[in-house]
Amino acid sequence: MEKFKKINEEAWEHLTRFDPRVWVKAYLNHGPKVDSLTNNMCESWNAKIEKYKAKPILTMCEELRCYIMRRMTKHITLLSAYPGKLAPIQQKRLGRLIKPSNRWNAEWTGDNERKRFEVSRKTSRVDVDLMKHTCSCNMWQLTRMPCVHAIAAIRKKHDKPEDYVHKWLCTESIHLTYTHSIQPVHSEEYWYRTGYIKPNPPPIKRPIGRPKVHKRKKDPIEDLIQGDKDLCVFIINIVG
Repeated sequence: MEKFKKINEEAWEHLTRFDPRVWVKAYLNHGPKVDSLTNNMCESWNAKIEKYKAKPILTMCEELRCYIMRRMTKHITLLSAYPGKLAPIQQKRLGRLIKPSNRWNAEWTGDNERKRFEVSRKTSRVDVDLMKHTCSCNMWQLTRMPCVHAIAAIRKKHDKPEDYVHKWLCTESIHLTYTHSIQPVHSEEYWYRTGYIKPNPPPIKRPIGRPKVHKRKKDPIEDLIQGDKDLCVFIINIVG
């Protein structure tokens, strides 16, 4: 932030108004297991239901239910044929971190559990604890995916990086997400009547005072023919 202040003090003053826990990665909560805050999920959902939102409420809900049911069954079919321990996206993330980890040198610190390592590269050094799943860079705590430093220590110990990934990112947890299914719904002709009173529409409350008059925007030709019936009949005959 001090370096940023030297570049643009006005921008620095603007950022200091916000709580760093909502925008600085070093202060983010470790609970969600993500290192970014976005509304991509809401935007994706709105894009998918664009053609459903303008329909009547019952039709909209029914078509959304069918869409979710189709999407869930598609994912269940794909997952049933996937053998990996990690979810496909998480496996790709881990694969992108393995190659850079080769540039770091991991040294065991001598603890009894052989879980504490000092990982270094040139003048940079970090503390990696494989028992607590922590690293000084804070990325392992934020994402629960081993960082490049942790992977260097894991490979030094001859373990598999997949065994140190949080269970929420594993395929087992994805399967648990789809253990329930969307239940079928009968069409309206098979609905049974209940003993409850039918809901009435809300009362219309008219505001105090004269109602607003929405004047129609006249065509310019209307002013020309206003009051001249012969001209009006002549134009109508031509158009008609």
